[in-house]
Amino acid sequence: MAFLLAGTAQAHRPDTAIAEWELHGRSEGLARPDTVCQDFLQAMGRKPTELEYVGCTQDDDSYIQPMEARYRVSGASAAKIEAYLQQTFGMPSLTYVCCGWSSGAPYFWHEQPGSVKYQIGMGVESLHHPRTQWSAIPYFTVTVAVNRKGP
Repeated sequence: MAFLLAGTAQAHRPDTAIAEWELHGRSEGLARPDTVCQDFLQAMGRKPTELEYVGCTQDDDSYIQPMEARYRVSGASAAKIEAYLQQTFGMPSLTYVCCGWSSGAPYFWHEQPGSVKYQIGMGVESLHHPRTQWSAIPYFTVTVAVNRKGP
């Protein structure tokens, strides 16, 4: 039993977590274990002025320890931000399904092999306003998320 507890305590040490990340996490696209929940687009130097950073949440109790930065953009600027996210990150076009506009299934982007994989999405729950009437929608949400542990 003492051996088990000693192993668990060592796994929680920051230097051990970084070493584990260097061995496996980096190649899996995970964020470093010491990553701070933040405005990820600003940190990358890729945040358009139309996006308002709302905040970042993290779930340290989850097995994958996700962090999600949330942004909002006015409906009037949504098409411009959608085009930016498509051009910069390859995000798919928004489509209207059931109850809102969405970029669809989770979409992941990374700058190069071995770099952090970001999950990027955009959408809004709303009545079906055609694209030409997106300005009638107060705000769309953009999310940028990372995981610090693999499944």
